[in-house]
Amino acid sequence: MEQRVEEQLDLDDYVGFWKRVLISFLDFLILALPTYFLNRLCVSAAESAESAFPLFIQFVLLIGFNVFMVVKYGGTPGRLLLGVRIINEDGRYPALKQALIRYLFFIVNGFLAVIVSLNSEELSAVSSSLANWTPLATNLNVFFGWVVVADCLFVAFTRRNRALHDMMAGTYVVKKNALDHLV
Repeated sequence: MEQRVEEQLDLDDYVGFWKRVLISFLDFLILALPTYFLNRLCVSAAESAESAFPLFIQFVLLIGFNVFMVVKYGGTPGRLLLGVRIINEDGRYPALKQALIRYLFFIVNGFLAVIVSLNSEELSAVSSSLANWTPLATNLNVFFGWVVVADCLFVAFTRRNRALHDMMAGTYVVKKNALDHLV
């Protein structure tokens, strides 16, 4: 009978809170410029078409990129550069379902942020029907923002440095060199 990943790895093979903070910062630096240009393009398209649709396309592309990177390569660019991988209980990269569950809080928060952004001055003419949802979306966005913060703090207080989203998805964030020793 095969051992689970938890039984094969040492506790110091799991990536801790501060390294995850560094990974998030690195991901931000790497993706800030492409995201900025994508945002400018989508906002311009939304204004021209007087439709919120391009903003949702941007949202889907950004989430799709993160999910693709986790499923195909085991991590976002920052993780890959720092020799960190996301794996499931079998020691493999997460399946699509696991990656989507893993990003669930961020997906909900991002979707709400798109609705909130429709109330900005430059987009106020885009969609008056979605603007009606702005107060509720704003409150939910604040709530889920705190959920994301609490989710990330789990890393500092759990035995294998797992965030709530890792527990929900059945994933672990580990040092890549530790994967070489898995049976």
